[in-house]
Amino acid sequence: MNELNEEYAAIIPTLPLFKGVTLAGAQMLMEPGEVKELAPGETLFKEGDPPDSVLLLLSGRLMVFVTRDGKDLSLTTSEPGALLGEVGVLCGMPRAASVRVIERSVVLRWGPEAFRKLMLRNASLSERIFANSLRTVIEKEKSLIQSLTEGAANTR
Repeated sequence: MNELNEEYAAIIPTLPLFKGVTLAGAQMLMEPGEVKELAPGETLFKEGDPPDSVLLLLSGRLMVFVTRDGKDLSLTTSEPGALLGEVGVLCGMPRAASVRVIERSVVLRWGPEAFRKLMLRNASLSERIFANSLRTVIEKEKSLIQSLTEGAANTR
């Protein structure tokens, strides 16, 4: 493992989703992946694209958005530790949103097969990722319900 990857491996155990992972465990996570440095403005996923990767944001910030009527509508800003694209890869679904780099960022990228193998080899990691993904889906659903409820109240 080169010096730069060792530096990024040291970040992984500090991320909430990977709390308690050892440095050796972090290196095991990095092995089937690829570290990518990203420039601001770069688009990583486009809504509707096939699920071709899962990203772990190691540093920087990313914007998750959808485009409606020619305008980008920001859904959330992803901070270090965010996992992106895992639901699409695990469920075989097209991307639900687009992702753009806000500031210089570094991600660990896994292809679909590599990510599935990681999940199968490590039950504890799988449990953490599934719990995190379900929490995210439920939070988005609650937010959507709230905005629909508020929209309905404003039209009365």
